[in-house]
Amino acid sequence: MTSYLSYKYAVALRKIENRKLMMAIDALVNVKDESLRSFFYNPTISPKKKSDILAGVFGLDERSKRFFELLFLHKRVHLLKEIREIVQDISLRENGMERVYVKSATKLDENDKEAIIEAIKKIKDIKPVLVIREDPSLIAGIVINFEDLMIDLSALGALRDVESLISGGM
Repeated sequence: MTSYLSYKYAVALRKIENRKLMMAIDALVNVKDESLRSFFYNPTISPKKKSDILAGVFGLDERSKRFFELLFLHKRVHLLKEIREIVQDISLRENGMERVYVKSATKLDENDKEAIIEAIKKIKDIKPVLVIREDPSLIAGIVINFEDLMIDLSALGALRDVESLISGGM
């Protein structure tokens, strides 16, 4: 679920978005080195110092540098992954596209993916961008999520419906 705070930062980020800034965000989101991670999450190191280092490494402009400085100052660097995803979603929507999350019990082939895309297009006039994840707990079938819509075509969903029907009927 998207937080209001992340959304506000994403809107601000969208106004200054550039390739170098997004590379810096990706680096911070995906940092594996524990000493680097502890440096950027350490509240005793000044936000200016942290943003200066990022600006130097990635060649950031003043607006991008200030964006990071505010994140560090307000201890919100942990929101970066969500902020990045919101910016990507805004960009997709501006181009008539939308992420569609698909959970599948098994690996989907190209025909399955194309059928899902065509079905989504009939529901809403968008170009779906599929984000697919395998989930064997579904037993069979798929679950599709986008916007506030969920389409559960899984065996697990059908079993839950039967269980609900039986327990509600007694």
